[in-house]
Amino acid sequence: MNEMIPDKIAYQTNKRRMAWTALGMMIVSTAAVLLDPARMAEADAVLMMMYGSLSALVGAYFGFSTAQTTKSTSTETYKDDY
Repeated sequence: MNEMIPDKIAYQTNKRRMAWTALGMMIVSTAAVLLDPARMAEADAVLMMMYGSLSALVGAYFGFSTAQTTKSTSTETYKDDY
């Protein structure tokens, strides 16, 4: 992680909250579309853009978190092997 971040625990907590909030917004918007599809047809383009952006945000967070964890574990494994 970047050394310029003074409080790394708060930084990670805030990133995690942001991702879970975005995931919650995706669930709410999906439920709204399923409950009243005729009303949501008017805002189709906006909903698709919002859903795409939120899914990219959540995917990037979980993808980069997993990649960073895997990288640090694989480095430790290689250090032990030599």
